[in-house]
Amino acid sequence: MSNRRHDSAARRRLAAALTGAVLLGGLGVVGATQFDGARLTNACGVGGELVDASDDGYVSCVHRDPTPPGINLAASVSTGALLAREGVGPNAAEAASDFGVPATPASVAVTPDVACDGDGSAGYRVEALYVVEAGGTNRYAALKPTMQNWAAGIDDVFNKSAAITGGVRHLRYVTETAGGGRCVISIDNVTVPTGSLRTFSASMNALAAAGYDDVHRKYLVWADIANQGICGIASMWNDETGAQSNINNGLRTQFARIDNPCWGLGNGTNQSSIEAHELMHTLGGVQGSAPNSSQYGHCTDESDTMCYVDHTGVRMRQICPADHEYLLDCGSNDYYSTSPDSGNWLSTHWNAADSRFLIGGGNGADGGSVGTPTTLGAKLAVNNPAVPGLATQVAVTPMLPTGRTVAGVAWKSAKADCVFADRTALQTTVTCSAVNVKPTTVTVTITDSTGANRTVTSPLTFATGTARPVSIALSVDHQGAGDVSSASMCLGASTPVRAVVTDTATGLPVVGLSVAFTKKLTTATAKAARIASVLSVADGIATSLQTPTAAAEYGAGSMKNTVYAASEPAVLPATVEKCTPELAATAAASSTYLGDPIRITGTLDRAVGSATVPVAKATLTATVTTTTTTGTRTVTKVAKVGTATTAADGSYVIDAKVVTDGVLTVALTDSRSFAGTTVDLGDVTAVAPTTTLTGALDKTDVGLGGTVIATGRLTRVAATTTGAAAQAVALVVTVAGKPVTLGTARTAVDGSYKIAAAAKAAGDYRVAYAGAGFLPAAAKELGTVTFGTWTTALTGAPSVTSVVAGKPVTISGTLSRSYGGTTEPAAGYKLEVTATPAVGAPTVVKVTVSATGTYTLRVTPKLTTTYAIVAPPVTGYDGTSLSPFTVTVT
Repeated sequence: MSNRRHDSAARRRLAAALTGAVLLGGLGVVGATQFDGARLTNACGVGGELVDASDDGYVSCVHRDPTPPGINLAASVSTGALLAREGVGPNAAEAASDFGVPATPASVAVTPDVACDGDGSAGYRVEALYVVEAGGTNRYAALKPTMQNWAAGIDDVFNKSAAITGGVRHLRYVTETAGGGRCVISIDNVTVPTGSLRTFSASMNALAAAGYDDVHRKYLVWADIANQGICGIASMWNDETGAQSNINNGLRTQFARIDNPCWGLGNGTNQSSIEAHELMHTLGGVQGSAPNSSQYGHCTDESDTMCYVDHTGVRMRQICPADHEYLLDCGSNDYYSTSPDSGNWLSTHWNAADSRFLIGGGNGADGGSVGTPTTLGAKLAVNNPAVPGLATQVAVTPMLPTGRTVAGVAWKSAKADCVFADRTALQTTVTCSAVNVKPTTVTVTITDSTGANRTVTSPLTFATGTARPVSIALSVDHQGAGDVSSASMCLGASTPVRAVVTDTATGLPVVGLSVAFTKKLTTATAKAARIASVLSVADGIATSLQTPTAAAEYGAGSMKNTVYAASEPAVLPATVEKCTPELAATAAASSTYLGDPIRITGTLDRAVGSATVPVAKATLTATVTTTTTTGTRTVTKVAKVGTATTAADGSYVIDAKVVTDGVLTVALTDSRSFAGTTVDLGDVTAVAPTTTLTGALDKTDVGLGGTVIATGRLTRVAATTTGAAAQAVALVVTVAGKPVTLGTARTAVDGSYKIAAAAKAAGDYRVAYAGAGFLPAAAKELGTVTFGTWTTALTGAPSVTSVVAGKPVTISGTLSRSYGGTTEPAAGYKLEVTATPAVGAPTVVKVTVSATGTYTLRVTPKLTTTYAIVAPPVTGYDGTSLSPFTVTVT
């Protein structure tokens, strides 16, 4: 794919041109120069198609290229045929020898070794991906070593070509160690949704969705598919800038895709390396104004990996020997030279040998160090295809901006029966039930320390085919068929009959296989009867709980499904008896505070031969026995202080609530299943805790009836000091020697409280806790509260001052009170309103002030009347009045 500039008017017309565009395949994809809107339809040249455009004014073109001799793009290549391809390495080494580059036996040998650089990951690198669609056959494991050999040969093309001009260049691959200080390329196994490899654009979108969208990578994609019309295809930008800021030098995400018919070529007649060809496109070769450019991303001076007739009218010239087809840049003057002289076009234009994706490139400057990411990225790897029922590895690699860290990881699957070993780990395993083999997806969300999220999804496919053999290990009450000839069971006790299903080939447990359990009484003559069918769960375990009443032979076998063959059945006879278990117990302390538990831990098991078998689902009881003697009379009391049911391994925990001194014991009660047993843990004592109450008033000088607020905390003092929650605390004042409660409140979780109450009387104030349960009473003196006199402020006016006789008038206003800097409504105050008519005697009406400090009076004067409103002095208030006002009646 190539990218060329277009103007704004052309971009508007481009939208229509893109409708229905088809992405074509071939060896490479390119385009070259700036153009105006009138030339837009011819932008990609003869046989080219316009397929995409970017917001910054570049367009992308694709050309249908010729298929190498002997290659059938319509047919997928068999694994055996691919393994036989040795790649381009030996031919590249021999071709370079024609130009004086030594070809030693080691240089023509096929090995996977590539150059090591740094940690194998940091920096600008070529990252290899094996990509297959969901539902396709995944050949990653079989082909990975061969692909690593091919990658080393591709590197030979770049390095041997560099040696012709006296330099050294190696592809800076993402690598992994191979022992002895050696490095080989790392290849990710990527499964994309069905249909994602139909076109180049679709494959790029699918890989980006899986997290492969890092601008610091050139992605070398081995697409395991055929019949898509693609041999090789890649993206290239037409930027001839001869500087490290060239757009092909890590400013855009770029892909080089090769479909399986064209993998590993370079060892046949006229078959250069398609991988080397496509990678060179992503590195920026060949630019349009290069001396021997075809104008469409290739060259015309044969022989050369990048040269061929890419459109009608191109004239090829034979300049270099035929075997230079395996090398780059015949003449070292179009796109790749490690030492161009001052007259060479490459001395002033983009030279791919300077790419920081090459070890030795980067103009000898930073050597390919990566710039700082500005947004959170993530790359997801899934080890496809998985085997249903077996664990397969999944991993996500975060790409973090500087200063950020991973704050969270969350895995999930579209299938409910897929279980992750650790849903919060960067690398984990996922196990999906053997019951369902339909493809699904796994999704992971990365959260960084700023709260930013990145979610990536990948298909999870499953291998099917030849039925896999499995084995069954059977045990009865933890006694395995390989350990005992006959198991021992406890009469009437809930007893596990357990089968462990294992994949024979891997030795791994299988999840989701149906296991049939059978039982045949020893005295019976009939065949064994099926007693349960159970799916295997984690660790391949399927369990059936039985309640035995007589000796029997138990059996188990897994049933076949689309992935696994049926197992051979396993059987184990068992006898039944009343068991005599052994009880072990330890108390964490011999004294406690009332309300605090004493933790008792231990085990219940039984001896079977030389083995110890845990006793599960048994009920144990803890008691405290108290004995008192009065004269000749002795009284013994037994109080139950806790119970527990033993776990599958026979362990138990009892938090005994001891409320009295005595002897602490743990016991198993005698039953038809078990002989009773008791452990004496010795004397225990229970000590009463104390309480502490703190408190303070917000003020001690208030107006009569004003609000006071008491705050503080009630704590329980025992082995540790904690807040006493949900307890009632009261605010109390002593009046004439008697306590008067002004208000109460419940303590919060930390024991704190807040009581707001009206100060109805002066005197000594305190907060008090009456005690409850094992908490004793407590009190805290808060000091003496004194009263002052409220200053009152009265407002009021009639709704009208002149009215027709018999019409109503509304008189309204407010009354507030102030003291010590606090002003609030004088709620409940009784006002006196005196009405004096022009003729006749005055009348007095009382009005009560509302909770918000307002009052309203409706009157209907028949004569002109004067109204006087008074707040008469009462205890605690100074009293006030309004100037009289007259309502004239006409």
